[in-house]
Amino acid sequence: MRKIYLDNIRWCTIILVVFFHVFFFFNNIGVTAIFEGLSEYNQGDGMTLPEFISMQCSMVYDVAVRSGRCCSLSYLQHKAAKQFIAGRRNKLLVPSTLGVLVFGFIPGSIVAGASAGAKLQAAPGFVKYIVYTLSGIGAQWFSQMLFVISLLLLLVRKVVLAVQKEERKSIQKESSVYVLLVVMFFLLWGASKLLNTPVVESYRFGIYTVAFLLGYYVFSQDIVIEVLKKWRFVSTLTAVVSGVYFIYRAYGIYYGHSSLLSTWYANLFTYCMILAIFGMFAAYGDKKNAVTEWLGKISFPVYILHIPVILIALSLLQKSDLSVGAQYVIVAFAAYLLTPLAALLIEKIPVVRYLILGIRH
Repeated sequence: MRKIYLDNIRWCTIILVVFFHVFFFFNNIGVTAIFEGLSEYNQGDGMTLPEFISMQCSMVYDVAVRSGRCCSLSYLQHKAAKQFIAGRRNKLLVPSTLGVLVFGFIPGSIVAGASAGAKLQAAPGFVKYIVYTLSGIGAQWFSQMLFVISLLLLLVRKVVLAVQKEERKSIQKESSVYVLLVVMFFLLWGASKLLNTPVVESYRFGIYTVAFLLGYYVFSQDIVIEVLKKWRFVSTLTAVVSGVYFIYRAYGIYYGHSSLLSTWYANLFTYCMILAIFGMFAAYGDKKNAVTEWLGKISFPVYILHIPVILIALSLLQKSDLSVGAQYVIVAFAAYLLTPLAALLIEKIPVVRYLILGIRH
């Protein structure tokens, strides 16, 4: 049975991700801003709102992994592995590879032009295309990771079935859930130190793979969710306290470095927020209406398209005399209004909708 609250977690996550990216391209804490940022933070001497939101979104990415994998359990129980792979290929792989190869140069040219500028002018055309395409991956790195991890899930599932002759071991006792909740924190913390790509640090295969598998084998069990519902206020308070401590420790540090994201306090905050969000949404968010159904339907296309829309808006505003605050408002307006409209338009165009959104019909 499909869990409504998982769908609600996903679209809420996408809303936060879009909000984060409105600020992301102005961020200059620990990195060179792609677009001009707030002047008072040019020396990286404080934590800006972009950094806080990005920290928050790195947390809810894990929630998205877990909630998505809870759905994978139901899917794999009723579909063959080939059907599962075909579904993941269309939704995750095609937009993040073919779509990027065909259309990625558009947002990529804006990013590369803003960051590299004159350095690329003398480069051969094919070099520019490669640079623009790689720069245009945007948020699709997450789809690429999820496809790889989905294939790994099939392998793990096959091994588990061969060893114990059943899909998974059901958790029978509430006391076992408490033990697992403690153990899972250390699993995530340990995994955060593994399989992190050295250059593009967003590809953090260790923690996302473990989160994916825990979602499939643990968080998909009703007894676990019932415990999280029972302790939802405690986990929420713990998340707030651990979040304040994280801000204190991470103040003025670039949020994307693995050296920060693999610390115990970063992972404690992440983990507590995951537990709190599962508990709160299971208790209060397990319902739907016409609006939430539409948000759930449009959320994935918005995830794919919001960065190109934001970049186009930023490129048009780059030479304006508007304050950064005004630019934030305009870019946010474009992201939340124009991205769904772009998605609805692309869904009407054959071939293009498959390459960009993974939608065949």
